[in-house]
Amino acid sequence: MLTKNKIIAVLLVVLTGTAGSCKKDDNKLPVNNAPIPRILTFAPENAGPGDLLTIKGLHFSTDPEKNIVRFNQTVVTAQSVSDTAITVVVPALTVKSAGVTVRSNGKISNRKNLNLVQIKKFQDDFNRANVALVDNTVMPNPLGSVWEIVTGRFSLENNQLATHAGGVETYMLYRAPEADMKAGSDHFFKFSASVTVSGGGSFGGVIFHAQPDNKRFYLLRTAGKMVQLLKTGGNGLGDWAAIMINDNFEGFVDNKKYRVDISSSTAGKITVKLSDPDTNGVMLERTVEDPNPYTGGVPGFYYFGLANPVNIYFDDFSLELQ
Repeated sequence: MLTKNKIIAVLLVVLTGTAGSCKKDDNKLPVNNAPIPRILTFAPENAGPGDLLTIKGLHFSTDPEKNIVRFNQTVVTAQSVSDTAITVVVPALTVKSAGVTVRSNGKISNRKNLNLVQIKKFQDDFNRANVALVDNTVMPNPLGSVWEIVTGRFSLENNQLATHAGGVETYMLYRAPEADMKAGSDHFFKFSASVTVSGGGSFGGVIFHAQPDNKRFYLLRTAGKMVQLLKTGGNGLGDWAAIMINDNFEGFVDNKKYRVDISSSTAGKITVKLSDPDTNGVMLERTVEDPNPYTGGVPGFYYFGLANPVNIYFDDFSLELQ
């Protein structure tokens, strides 16, 4: 028979064991079996404050509340999420690069650096008073102080740049300070404009990488269904140093406004896109390479009026530089 003291001792042992067991269970943390997220690439590769950036990777949460995106220590809100992509707006940071991380389902990804571009923007919508056709003898240039008429005549009509002079190959260039179309070594450019070309074989288009001599440049022009991307030599127009696109494309018609976008982040590697601004449909997109490229330089507008009358219009000029 157990004595009273022995009974008390047994009870204490049992109670102590039970309490220890409960305490151990209380301290046990739930296991997080979620996979570790991983950042693979950015699209675009470089981006500036205010740009949409897509972070491509693996094992992101499809629940926006379970993703925390940081640029250095700045937390940003996801615009859209999937398990392989998160889209955000790049925050306003003054540094040249930022380390991007994603914390998904309680686990943090690798850190991947994003080069932050400081973009210079140049724009002209030509929304000002009409100006009759003028050439380069009229000074100062009434079309705009930063525009240089190299040859031919241009006017301002109904908030557009226009020309009606036939039988002349003509162009003008944008000579604003700091407008230098560099590509590569952390530089890139995007040049956009609208072009409308009348029929009868007349050409209209855009110039880019125009060098200081006003003769060497690239020319993207259209006439009916024809699209050409040409490079001039030291003698200017007609001295074709390279013909990179020269073909007919279905869907192109006369008297139709096209949106032209030309961009490059690598010297000699140029992407051209022509689209329909009414539908946003892409009509032509192609990347070409030039082993001996022009670098720097400025953009401009070009026309060659073969028909009579000539009705060629340019609008919504935009140049972005890094």
